[in-house]
Amino acid sequence: MPESPLLRPAHHAAPHYGLPGDTAPLTGPIELAADREPVVWVPDAYGQMVPMLKSQLPASAPQSPPRDLTPQPLIHPRAQILAAAGIAAAGIGWGVGQAFTAFAGIGTGSVMWAALGVAAWKIAPAMTRTTTNTTVTTIHNTNRWFGTSHTHNR
Repeated sequence: MPESPLLRPAHHAAPHYGLPGDTAPLTGPIELAADREPVVWVPDAYGQMVPMLKSQLPASAPQSPPRDLTPQPLIHPRAQILAAAGIAAAGIGWGVGQAFTAFAGIGTGSVMWAALGVAAWKIAPAMTRTTTNTTVTTIHNTNRWFGTSHTHNR
């Protein structure tokens, strides 16, 4: 009597590691072909592919979330803030220094103008005196060839 494909002995998912000539009779429960689950082949610890029921597979690792691929700024925002604060502090310091220089110049300039005023007040009477001394001098200069010059007072 030929064997029916629906009434075959079930084979186990575990591999048989016996000797090559060792043939043991198949024993165990009989399963119908319609009752079978899908079988997948997975590598075992030794790298050999072994069958495993799909329902017995371990849960797969969850997918990683998609990465953010938007371009990042060239300089970190916190570094930009620190650099801007340093530049602002330098500019404020320079401006305050310019103001203090102007205030120091006011003091120095007012002392200078006061000294010029006193000097003009003291010199003014001497400038008002008039003395007339008239001297007329005529100078004749004669230039010749090769750089010879003659000057005469008359």
